[in-house]
Amino acid sequence: MKHLSKIMTLVCLAAILLTACGAPATPQTITVKETVTVPETQIVEVPAKQTVVRLSGWASSPSETALLESLLYRFSVENPDIQVKYEPITGDYKQALLTSIASGTEPDIYYIDIFWWQELAKNGVLLPMDDLGVNRDAFVPSLIDAFTFDGKTYGVPKDFNTLGMFYNKDLFDKAGLEYPTDDWTWDNLKEAAAKLTDLSDSTKPVYGFCTPPDPGRFPAFVFQNGGTVMNADNSDTTLDSDAAVQAADFYTSFRAEKIGATPADLGEGWQGTVFGKGQCAMVYEGGWLIPYLRDQFPGIKYGVVMPPAGPAGEGNLIFTVAWGISANTKNPDAAWRVVDFLTNEASQTTVMESGFALPSLASLQGSDYFKNNPNSAAIFNGAFNGAHPFFWGAVGSDVNDEMGKALERIFKENQAVADSLKAASEAIRKAIKEQ
Repeated sequence: MKHLSKIMTLVCLAAILLTACGAPATPQTITVKETVTVPETQIVEVPAKQTVVRLSGWASSPSETALLESLLYRFSVENPDIQVKYEPITGDYKQALLTSIASGTEPDIYYIDIFWWQELAKNGVLLPMDDLGVNRDAFVPSLIDAFTFDGKTYGVPKDFNTLGMFYNKDLFDKAGLEYPTDDWTWDNLKEAAAKLTDLSDSTKPVYGFCTPPDPGRFPAFVFQNGGTVMNADNSDTTLDSDAAVQAADFYTSFRAEKIGATPADLGEGWQGTVFGKGQCAMVYEGGWLIPYLRDQFPGIKYGVVMPPAGPAGEGNLIFTVAWGISANTKNPDAAWRVVDFLTNEASQTTVMESGFALPSLASLQGSDYFKNNPNSAAIFNGAFNGAHPFFWGAVGSDVNDEMGKALERIFKENQAVADSLKAASEAIRKAIKEQ
């Protein structure tokens, strides 16, 4: 295998911190011709010999597992010559995957996360899909571009999330304010936050806009101000640039002016909870907040719009996962047929209508589902408006850590914004040199 030593190094580093997951199950070989009866009185003629394709991913919830298994069942009905062996990983997914790659036992198809997939592409363990038949034009551009390296497509996005601005309708009504729209700007956000803040009840203060020290929220403001987190090839950070510093000034000003708060200020670890409790009138969150509010705060009345534009326009973050194919697969055509099926319009419509995740096909933007579910539509549409992948290169974990620490210093220690981002940038540059 190409660059095996590099992969082994990654495995060893991961093993220092975490216990290795078990090896994937041995695939079963089918050699006997049989007739299988499946639901809805369908009879499937199973060929005497099937091509076995192993597929793996993490199992984040029973709902996700059930959804994927239902799609794989449909695939088996339409493609009886291919048997898909689903091998979910419940422990540390990345470490288990790297271990299997190093030992040459990796699945044919597996999840690749936006945050670390490029290290696999650079080490030659992913198969480019351009010659297999991927139709790049079918997908949301920012999503398919996110899995492109050196002009080649190494992943087909299976679903995604962006950030939307959630707002509490009751709090807006109480303040006599019109609801936000997709045309809002930073000025609108700041003005509304001031009017929505109500600190009259010390036991339940209400803040206009919450700003956590979160590297998964703050970068959207940097993009909205025309800045970046890293340079084009991720060889240096730009967090100490004027655009990033100005964005941090704005982001932290809500708390400084007492019209915003962090979740910790309100005794919680996540702003989704304080939003549900009615103590933050507006928050930036992804589609994952929708089912949480439905289950934990069923009485809340809320809406979602795209994040307000900054001085440089719109900006957002893309959180996504793709299907990747192993460069060592012995059945690339069969593996591609599985990936193609899982990302075709019928399968993506199933994903969309389940409410579990957002589809990656651009053609579904005008679907009836989004017309009837405007909150999900706002999250989906965010991918078309200044969205950047949540990816900062090989030292991405260090970048996230330093962004979070910089914001914490500003919030808790009142460190000057420029000084805090300068310190973060110096730490990131050190990490880049040491990699």
